[in-house]
Amino acid sequence: MTNTKWMIALLALGFGAQASAQGFGEIHGKVLDPDGNPVEFGIVRAEQGGSVTGTETDAEGRFILKPLAAGEYDVKVQAIGLQPAEITGVRVDPGLIVRLKDVHLASMLGTIVVERYKWEEPLIRPDDPSRMVMTTAQIKTNAVRKDPVKMIASMTPGVTKSANSDELYFRGSRAGAMAYYVDGVKVTGTNPGVPSEAINSVSVYTGGLPAKYGDVTGGVVAIDTKSYFDLWQQRNSGR
Repeated sequence: MTNTKWMIALLALGFGAQASAQGFGEIHGKVLDPDGNPVEFGIVRAEQGGSVTGTETDAEGRFILKPLAAGEYDVKVQAIGLQPAEITGVRVDPGLIVRLKDVHLASMLGTIVVERYKWEEPLIRPDDPSRMVMTTAQIKTNAVRKDPVKMIASMTPGVTKSANSDELYFRGSRAGAMAYYVDGVKVTGTNPGVPSEAINSVSVYTGGLPAKYGDVTGGVVAIDTKSYFDLWQQRNSGR
């Protein structure tokens, strides 16, 4: 193989690795004992189907789970002498960090009882304040979920729906300056064409757009549809 071909191959591998890294997210958190002290050497696992990613807590009780492919995870925490805990339905998005609330483990009193609770995704994440997120659970309770465009407008301050069409107007930008992305693919037109039942999450960017949306001057609506695994989870959880 010539030097030129070697260079092309190396560049291709580099770009492939970068693209792969951008497709993963992380879960950060902290584990405390009943007195509020950090728990060191606690075991923390993120489980999705048969896939498990694990780590240990450090001297300050902190942990980082990575790399994690986008999707929902159950985070399980355990430590010697303390009751285990489980946080279900933690949503991981590509390139973003999920920061869990401090996990407080109760004292071990005879029978082991797992404290289990559902993770609630914040509408606005501190790491990405220009991005608002609506998940499956929030979509399910939205009064206008049958009209996805109207639903998107209802979740985001500064975004309005045209009275005569499906076009969305982002405050401070001209008409036609926004774009829809469905599972990372840009969709033309004023309606993404995805029914609310098929939506896993909706992210609305009103400013500070990520580089991957560099050709858009207004807002971006990124729709993540449900995968087979999401549908399997929904069916088994009765949601």
